[in-house]
Amino acid sequence: MDEGPRLSRRSFVLRALTLVGGAIATVLVAPAVGFVTAPGWRSGRPVRFLSTSVAPTLRSNAWTAVGKLADFEVGVPTYILVDRPIVDGWAEETVPVGVQVVRQDEAEVAVFDPHCTHLGCPLAWSTGAGTFVCPCHGGSFNAAGEVLSGPPPRPMVRYETRVDAGEVLIGALPEGA
Repeated sequence: MDEGPRLSRRSFVLRALTLVGGAIATVLVAPAVGFVTAPGWRSGRPVRFLSTSVAPTLRSNAWTAVGKLADFEVGVPTYILVDRPIVDGWAEETVPVGVQVVRQDEAEVAVFDPHCTHLGCPLAWSTGAGTFVCPCHGGSFNAAGEVLSGPPPRPMVRYETRVDAGEVLIGALPEGA
């Protein structure tokens, strides 16, 4: 009876050391991989590697007047600088914040943060194309703030908006924006 080739002592020791070394490497690498990937599998919402497009110090919950509803043409975005009351720690001041105002019909208006949701580049309205265009990576949005093309991962950030006695007012930005 031929038992086939026998495993030499040297081959056995090399295979055993490789197996033990692989087990040790797995024990050391697995926690590091878990640490690096945890934000993705533990969070219910997508990971955002960049900060929000509006700096936290420029965020405000106060209702601020943007202008008269009659001053905005239906379907034509208008860039406006709005003086917003900001509280940053103990400092309270009024800071100009840019917004894009789009009157949708006779009574409805939408007010957007004028920064791309991809990397926060400033958006500009292209009259010819009828879209908001990002100069950085070619993203574009329609007048309703929806992504038309390019790398932006989500629609334009929209302020809370209301019309009170013909005056357009903006409130807070949504959480996570």
